[in-house]
Amino acid sequence: MSIVRHAASPNWYYSFQLHGKKHFGSTGTSNKTVAKKVEDGERRKAIEASLNDRAKPVTLTAAIQQFLDSKRDNSEYSNIKARANKLVGIKNHPGTKIRVACFGFDGSTMLHDLKTKDIQRLVLERRKEQNANGTILYELLTLNAIIKLCRKLGYEVPALNMAEIKRDNAIKPDRKRIRFLSIEEEARLLEELHPNRTARGLATVAKQTEEMRRMKNDAYDFAVLLLDLGCRHSELSKLKWQDVRLDRNEVQLYRPKVGNLSMLQLTNRAREILQRRFAAKTTSQTYIFESKVGGPRKYSPKAFRSACDRAGIDGVSFHNLRKTCASRLVQNNVPIHYVSKILGHTTVDITAHYYADLAPSDASRLAVDVLNRLHAATGAE
Repeated sequence: MSIVRHAASPNWYYSFQLHGKKHFGSTGTSNKTVAKKVEDGERRKAIEASLNDRAKPVTLTAAIQQFLDSKRDNSEYSNIKARANKLVGIKNHPGTKIRVACFGFDGSTMLHDLKTKDIQRLVLERRKEQNANGTILYELLTLNAIIKLCRKLGYEVPALNMAEIKRDNAIKPDRKRIRFLSIEEEARLLEELHPNRTARGLATVAKQTEEMRRMKNDAYDFAVLLLDLGCRHSELSKLKWQDVRLDRNEVQLYRPKVGNLSMLQLTNRAREILQRRFAAKTTSQTYIFESKVGGPRKYSPKAFRSACDRAGIDGVSFHNLRKTCASRLVQNNVPIHYVSKILGHTTVDITAHYYADLAPSDASRLAVDVLNRLHAATGAE
């Protein structure tokens, strides 16, 4: 214990250090015995405060659960949950939902005990499981997000250099050729989705139930709006009538994945669809695409996939309609930063990474012009 007296004051002062921090103050008394008790009390308070301030350990399973709890309102929650649970070896087949074997850390492992060698092993095991680079990257980003959240919550976290791990293992998103629809493919798809389509075995429009007509209209309208707005299916499914301004020919689209807001102008056919749906909606209808119980319609790709099969179109999902919109804009000389705003990307770099190669090449056009002039001058063909 350490108490001192200053010449300018009759009272005793306590003075001690704890974990490198100096604690100093007046005991408020000139009685040395009482002053020592005050100093002892201040020391106990400092120790308790230090223990409370020190980071607490947390298991990997508990850390993952806290992370998932913070993401429940995210439109991509199911994907986030799948990636987080995969870290502890929990993986379900996307189609059958049956548990499949995969490498994972022991859930009882303390988060702060994870080392670079553990992450290195995770990467190697994922490659043995034939995971694509992009899949591995998203899993590492998820782990990094878990660590960041736990640090904010006051838990002990590992000192991992994720950037170095990604660089050493050459983990970059796979740059596959973007699958987008040609004009002809779009026409075939929309023909198959059209509510008035007739075919053997199908009920005529006059004989269709109200629910059947609603589902057919929804499938067609949903596809057209994705093609013309370039939004994500989760954004369109939650679009409300209050965010549609037909008088200004625009919609206000909130993007929960990135947390930003976009004002998008309507094409002629998108406007016609929204006008038709607005005229037919009930006064209590909140969403453009509403379920029978009143909430937003859930993502159901069954009708879309069937239409693709009938149209002879392979490798296309709802998300490819968004890519189709972006690809056409870039191919027709719309500046990449404009396309980025339409897609709602957080940075232009993201848009450029996927779509810049689709832009017409000025260098190639110039080269062709020069070569054609040379051929004409020399008579070469």
